[in-house]
Amino acid sequence: MSGADDEGWQGGLFTAGAFEVSTDRNRLDRTLILNTLSDTYWAGDLSPDRLMESVANGLPFGLYQRSDSGSVARQIGFARLVTDMTRFAWVSDVFVIDSHKGQGCGTLLMRAMLSYPPLEHVYNWTLATRDAHGFYEQFGFRLADGKDATMQLKRPKKPIS
Repeated sequence: MSGADDEGWQGGLFTAGAFEVSTDRNRLDRTLILNTLSDTYWAGDLSPDRLMESVANGLPFGLYQRSDSGSVARQIGFARLVTDMTRFAWVSDVFVIDSHKGQGCGTLLMRAMLSYPPLEHVYNWTLATRDAHGFYEQFGFRLADGKDATMQLKRPKKPIS
């Protein structure tokens, strides 16, 4: 995984080495998303139609690995935000396929979401997890008061110019 110096959002893509993140719904691999989320504790009880409806109603972030030739080979991860694009964002459905876990891909996906330019002024970020608290803490998320699964990231409010 490449370092943070050569990554960032340009032209609608967040790129880092051989990886890129896109919010383009047309690039999403519906089969990958359905198969992966249907095996999770948080979305496994939803029908395929309801699952894809939730994707359609959120802001999707697809994580892709480019082939050696530079073309996009395949989707390897996904995350979804529910947001008003102003004050809050709920992080949901985050996954990286097994073959790419432990390679920094999840970290890359989270960095891309948190730095997405249209979300620059969003100051209240929330998510729920049973088992990944340590992962999200590296981005500033902390357990919400009195909660055991809900985590929050409170950013300072930025003035709108």
